[in-house]
Amino acid sequence: MLKRLFSPISLVNQLALLMLLSTAIGVTGMAISGWLVQGVQGSAHAINKAGSLRMQSYRLLSAIPLHEDEQYLLDEMEYTAFSPELAQAAQRDGQQAQLAALQNYWRSEVVPAIKQAQQPAQAAEIIAIFVGRIDRLVTSFDRSTEHRIEQVVVMHRLMAIVMGLLLLFAVVWLRARLLRPWQQLLSMARAVSRRDFTQRARISGRNEMATLGEALNNMSAELGESYAILERRVQEKTAGLEQKNQILSFLWQANHRLHSRIPMCERLSPVLNGLQNLTLLHDIELRVYDLEDEENHQDFTCQSDASCDDKGCHLCPRNGILTESSGFGTTLKWRLADAHMQYGLLLATLPPGRHLSHDQQQLVDTLVEQLTATLALDRHQDRQQQLMVMEERATIARELHDSIAQSLSCMKMQVSCLQMQGDALPENSQQLLGQIRNELNTSWAQLRELLTTFRLQLTEPGLRPALESSCQEYSGRFGFQVRLDYQLPPRLVPAHQAIHLLQIAREALNNALKHSGATAVSVAVQQQENRVILRITDNGCGIPVNAERTNHYGLIIMRDRAQSLRGDCQVRPGASGGTEVVVTFIPETFLSSMQGDTHE
Repeated sequence: MLKRLFSPISLVNQLALLMLLSTAIGVTGMAISGWLVQGVQGSAHAINKAGSLRMQSYRLLSAIPLHEDEQYLLDEMEYTAFSPELAQAAQRDGQQAQLAALQNYWRSEVVPAIKQAQQPAQAAEIIAIFVGRIDRLVTSFDRSTEHRIEQVVVMHRLMAIVMGLLLLFAVVWLRARLLRPWQQLLSMARAVSRRDFTQRARISGRNEMATLGEALNNMSAELGESYAILERRVQEKTAGLEQKNQILSFLWQANHRLHSRIPMCERLSPVLNGLQNLTLLHDIELRVYDLEDEENHQDFTCQSDASCDDKGCHLCPRNGILTESSGFGTTLKWRLADAHMQYGLLLATLPPGRHLSHDQQQLVDTLVEQLTATLALDRHQDRQQQLMVMEERATIARELHDSIAQSLSCMKMQVSCLQMQGDALPENSQQLLGQIRNELNTSWAQLRELLTTFRLQLTEPGLRPALESSCQEYSGRFGFQVRLDYQLPPRLVPAHQAIHLLQIAREALNNALKHSGATAVSVAVQQQENRVILRITDNGCGIPVNAERTNHYGLIIMRDRAQSLRGDCQVRPGASGGTEVVVTFIPETFLSSMQGDTHE
């Protein structure tokens, strides 16, 4: 009968009917509970008033004997005892007689006793009896309240049983109409979420669930067709975005590292490694020229066993990318140059049959611009530092020439005037003037040497061209070739240190020219770990024991310059005769690297 009654009703209407029924039962239970709970209202307030009576009773007892200004205590007690809340609670709970007896006892016994008592002990017994009656009244209120609460609990239990039966009926009735079809649809939805579009829902009937199952079957079939296409497109787009993100992150990190103050090798090598990881290029190598000199360059590579000498790299005069075919792929070259100077060359090998993508090509071009800007900035900073050193030294030379040199010239002229007097001067005075003239000549020679040293300029960019120029100059003075063995990488020694090293070498060559009588002179510059060693040797007569006394200013100047380099200068006899000048120091590039490691 129920089946025939509910069969035409849709699932939505059936659920609405069940909700209305459950709502009606709930509202009925709430109404009955509210009616029962209404009897409890005011009980708590009445109990609170009764408790206030106890407190006020004891306060009155403690205030005995009462004075005229304490009459308000009796008034407050009177108002509390005859308050409407106590009257309503007593009427609701059937305690009117007990409340009336309490009120009569207050007026007939308690009030006169309190007014007549002169000590608290005289009214203590009456107050105790009054408090006892208050306690019995409160107990009556408590029992009545608990009884009503028990009725509410029983009513709630009955309503819970009715609701449970209704729920059981709803579960049994809608299991076949809602739960099982819903499970099929949910299983199908889960399959679709797992990208499985082959599962289908089989729901009989013409209700909403059957309609929804048919729609989901059609949707799953269409999604299965379009998802394959979209998935391929998403994979392609995701791969492209990830690669672009990696490229942008790499370019930002590369720019940050290239403009840091760490040594050049520590800046470039990680950048080359990152470029190799993001592209198809391998055997990446960066050659940094020393003033566009292809023969004199410094190599940076991301392979520890890479050898630049075996590859025979050369610079093509064309702009852009230069290519060379090799047995292992195509060699690509990018020139690092701007409108003013050629800084170096970037070389890499591309596997056979492979090509750089558009993003990879843009990555390489942007990195080439960053490398060019970094090298240009380093060159500019070196040049500025060199100009500052030259300007400072030229200022010192000017001051020496305008002050001490002119004073010495004036003194020489005055001594010459005195010597022109001839026999008019005593013999002792003539000898003294001769000694003064000799000392002035010596001082003048020393000052000219200092002026020559300070006016020496490092016009050639780098230490090697400056040493080559000095060796050629002194080769013409010696009459034979001064050999140079230079084994330092380019730009290892900063300009302000290179000028000191050049002046020490020139001073040593000048001493060899004046005092050694050598037939062979050599200059060697090499690197041992983080130290630079300059060695000037000759096969002359050797250094005398009293060299520092006879030519003290030259040796002192060399040692002072070595100390300014934070190094050491030794002038000693050579192993096979002659003289050997050895200068050892640590360039500032290594000092800054060690300080950075210590700081980290």
